[in-house]
Amino acid sequence: MGQLWAAGSAKGAPARLPLVFTALWAAAVSLELGYVLVMGPGPPPLGPLARALQLALAVFQLLNLLGNVGLFLRSDPSIRGVMLAGRGLGQGWAYCYQCQSQVPPRSGHCSACHVCILRRDHHCRLLGCCVGFRNYRPFLCLLLHAAGVLLHVSVLLGPALSALLRAHTPLHAATLLLLPWLMLLTGRVSLAQFALAFVTDTCVAGALLCGAGLLFHGMLLLRGQTTWEWARGEQAYDLGPRHNLQAALGSRWVMVWLWPFLASPLPGDGISFQTQADRDLMAS
Repeated sequence: MGQLWAAGSAKGAPARLPLVFTALWAAAVSLELGYVLVMGPGPPPLGPLARALQLALAVFQLLNLLGNVGLFLRSDPSIRGVMLAGRGLGQGWAYCYQCQSQVPPRSGHCSACHVCILRRDHHCRLLGCCVGFRNYRPFLCLLLHAAGVLLHVSVLLGPALSALLRAHTPLHAATLLLLPWLMLLTGRVSLAQFALAFVTDTCVAGALLCGAGLLFHGMLLLRGQTTWEWARGEQAYDLGPRHNLQAALGSRWVMVWLWPFLASPLPGDGISFQTQADRDLMAS
């Protein structure tokens, strides 16, 4: 049964199951939003200009979200296809017995992806693959625009949810917000009312989660660290905020947040990284 969700051969590609669940949740959010806007109370009352700006914002957010998801999934951060033999072995390199290969510093083996990842940060459970050297930029942009999209959806669902809550007692409304599954199982709300409350809850929670993740990784980005290095207290690759941003996002690091397909080549190769000691030695 496990082979049903395998994305490739025994060499080990990420499992598809987390991505399937994430896609199903996104589809549920889209269907609920469409139902509320078409069949329900509709969008919040706005003037023509404000409505046009809101539509433009939604299109911008959606294009960025889908574009960064595509780039994140298509950018393989692993050592597959990378020539590692003879590349400074012994200088902080290690041997991975699972991959049967020498791997460079800052790399690590992922038991879920079954391969070593260049500049491994962590394994993203929601999308089913690792965050590493080649897909760190779309991951960060994905956090930003996912938070924006989820907040936007929550605002659009707000009038319908507000009308639903005003129709019940404060205790009933609070329970519906906090425990929508309990209200559905006890027959206190209809399936449509449950769907509205549940989708809005998950959108708000998702926006908070993405925002917290963006703040955390923004801190790591400015310090030139990965999650593993932060956990171990390692900060050997901190070159200063500006150079750290360029190392992770490329030379056009200011603009990459606005469009996923903007060219911004990374200065390194994911194998060798400049350290603060190297910069001090060059300066002297």
